[in-house]
Amino acid sequence: MEKVHPVGKQPPAPPKTACRRSTSRERVLMKQEQQELQVQAWAQTDVGQQRKHNEDNYLVDMELGIFGVADGMGGHAAGEVASETALKVLRRAVAERIEQIRRLVKENPEKNRQRILSLVDESVQCAAKAVYDLSQQKADSRGMGTTLSVLLVAGNKGVVAHVGDSRIFLLRQNQIFQITEDHSLVNEQLRMGLITEEEAERSPYKNVITRAVGAADHVKTDTLFVDLLEGDRFLVCSDGLHGYFEEGEVGPHMAKENPEEIPPALIDLANTRGGKDNITAVLVWIEGDSNSDRMKRTEITMRMDLLQRIPLFQHMSYQELVKLMNITYLKTFDTGERVIEEEQAGEILYVTFKGELAVFRKGKRIATLGEGDHFGEMAIIDKLPRSGTVIVEKEAHLLTISRSNFIELMRQEQSIAVKLLWGFLKTMSTRLRDTTEELVNHID
Repeated sequence: MEKVHPVGKQPPAPPKTACRRSTSRERVLMKQEQQELQVQAWAQTDVGQQRKHNEDNYLVDMELGIFGVADGMGGHAAGEVASETALKVLRRAVAERIEQIRRLVKENPEKNRQRILSLVDESVQCAAKAVYDLSQQKADSRGMGTTLSVLLVAGNKGVVAHVGDSRIFLLRQNQIFQITEDHSLVNEQLRMGLITEEEAERSPYKNVITRAVGAADHVKTDTLFVDLLEGDRFLVCSDGLHGYFEEGEVGPHMAKENPEEIPPALIDLANTRGGKDNITAVLVWIEGDSNSDRMKRTEITMRMDLLQRIPLFQHMSYQELVKLMNITYLKTFDTGERVIEEEQAGEILYVTFKGELAVFRKGKRIATLGEGDHFGEMAIIDKLPRSGTVIVEKEAHLLTISRSNFIELMRQEQSIAVKLLWGFLKTMSTRLRDTTEELVNHID
């Protein structure tokens, strides 16, 4: 069960669950062995240099595989209550759903992806309602709320749930990626092009967030499905930490040889640079079988590389590609099978992961497709009939993106929509030039 460690003392070695609410510096180390992966975690929080109370809370539960940070807000200690309540209720809600989540991951994680994300989102909604209900009970608790950034490990998959401006970073193969997006006024202004990076740094509204757990009885949650690889390191942290680091600066610290030294080193550095807010860091380290993990790492890297090679997606960031991967599914087609038919309507974009396919138009073979080639991209913009027939010549594994999922992603993510529409314009421009050149050559 949840355990609160006394002020100034180290936790016993090692507890299965830690949920802090005290105001001093604390550290906790936990280790969990799963079917293919081993998970270790180190957590630490500090009140900082200028605050009297610590409104941050962290959650580390090895039995459930859940790791989170909540940064509370509100007067009269309401922020501390909000963050503590959110994590406790979240933990309880996940515990009620964890067996179902693990079963869905074991059965078919790709097919069950959206259901798994929904179960995690339901858990966040339980936390949101609990904090909101609590805020309505007392006048001095009105307006309290909290950020919430969580990583749930289930088998060899990870699920991220995120609300507010705490962050989750991923260090993978010596590259650092921020896999959450700040729900803050300044970030929204940046995304819309209303202010520059320099203006954002000087903005008096840097601490104004646009989403919070407990502001209402329901909250819009960002959820992501992440494939876990041996060597992955995740950092879940409050803005009291990441606010003191420049872009890319966190990576070298996360890559240090002794992971147990990373949270205290990051917190010490944040305090040295001002420590104006509470500071919390949870480091999660994924270990596994090097041999069995190598093929998986190659496949995941190939999927990401294939998507980024497509002109339509080449301007997307890693964070955005992860979101795209969340609506991408792998489908196998046998030799001789027809993937699409000429003159028939279609709503799916295909990318060749493995295999070989032939393209026919009006019965005439016009092209051969192999690894990395894509077709059907116009189907996710309009519903016009296909311009050709594609037949499998060698068993093919194709990445598929449906029109409905694609449109929903663009609706939710305006920055992605802009990049995708720009990619479409460039693709259409290239095709128009090619068609014009062919027409001119034909006339000549």
